[in-house]
Amino acid sequence: MHKRRMIGFMFCLTALGLSGSAFAELPPIKIGVIGPVTGKSSEDMGQSIVGGARVFLADINQMGGILGRRVELVERDDQAKPEVGVAMAKEMVEQEKVVAVVGFGNTGVALPSAKVFQDAKIPLIVTGATGATLTKSFMPPAYPVSYVFRTSASDALQPIVILNDVIDRRKIDKIALLHDESPYGQFGKQSMLTELERRKLKPVLVESFKVGDQDMTAQLLRAKESGAQAIVMYCLGPDAAMVVKSAEKLKLKLPLVGPWTLSQQTFIDKSGQGAEGARTAVTFIENELSSVSNQFSLVYRKINNVNRIPSAVAAAQTYDALRLVALAMFQANSTEGPKVQAALENLRQHTTSTVVSRYYLPFSPSDHEAIALNMVVMGEIRNGKVVYAYKEDASRGSIARTKKTQ
Repeated sequence: MHKRRMIGFMFCLTALGLSGSAFAELPPIKIGVIGPVTGKSSEDMGQSIVGGARVFLADINQMGGILGRRVELVERDDQAKPEVGVAMAKEMVEQEKVVAVVGFGNTGVALPSAKVFQDAKIPLIVTGATGATLTKSFMPPAYPVSYVFRTSASDALQPIVILNDVIDRRKIDKIALLHDESPYGQFGKQSMLTELERRKLKPVLVESFKVGDQDMTAQLLRAKESGAQAIVMYCLGPDAAMVVKSAEKLKLKLPLVGPWTLSQQTFIDKSGQGAEGARTAVTFIENELSSVSNQFSLVYRKINNVNRIPSAVAAAQTYDALRLVALAMFQANSTEGPKVQAALENLRQHTTSTVVSRYYLPFSPSDHEAIALNMVVMGEIRNGKVVYAYKEDASRGSIARTKKTQ
């Protein structure tokens, strides 16, 4: 079974027999890849989105492309700016004539940009941004048919996993919530408050800060005075690192927990020793022992000429999204947007070489979220790496973490 799952990745490294001549007579299939490659505080996501897509590109073209046609990636940098994301989306649609798109790391960029693809009837799979409203904004009755899908864990799910860890497993109920003032931080705060309310709890403190702030000591002092027993952060990795540094100045040692952004390398690097023990809700852990995970990591590093993946979660989710797009095109026997969209909503074949999960019916007409609650696990920073916080999660492979279907 492991051998079968590894086939796609092994082709990247060993199969050199298929050359460009095999595709010479047919135009390439253009698929857009977009993320904050140079976006402030978001580079880890953007670079990993593009890097994960390049692994897929090498893989799929070595195996003959899609429908006998070579795949070409149209890479764009949205710079974590909504106006740039919209401009890049229009360029992909109007000039590049892409047939599908994956990517976006920031909710505030993804929301207005997704409308461009929705209106053009071009399937988009969001692989980084997690704002809970993102896919819902394009579902009926707002639109009769939605072209916006997602393979990242919605912020409707991550607070549940975070609070399961903090409250249920560690028996901590005095929580201070710190969030940035970006759309991501605001949506995350609201999702966290909704989950706390469902549990009939209130945070002892809710504090915000601007993206890029270097000193959060005032907020943390208020957290200490409030009697907080843990700090939950909803922000980008570099800003979470500033929370860590501010806590070190105050010699405040409380459990630190947050969404998947704490798994990114920038948070770990900037936080240094202060990151030790911080926990993060993730769909993928690069250092897990499964052969498919290791193979993906090795191929990513080779193709992108790096020593580590800046955001392993974003890379894996992007690779998987492109696998699902390819599968939909094969099933539809077409690259036409409406046909690919319909196939995505009814994918009848299990995936075998995806990284986060073995997907089967990941989407439906009423559900465009590929990630379910049981597919999100708690990671912990140890010795500068993300590992499983709990042994039982480490013992369960990606097959166990699949979406339950009716």
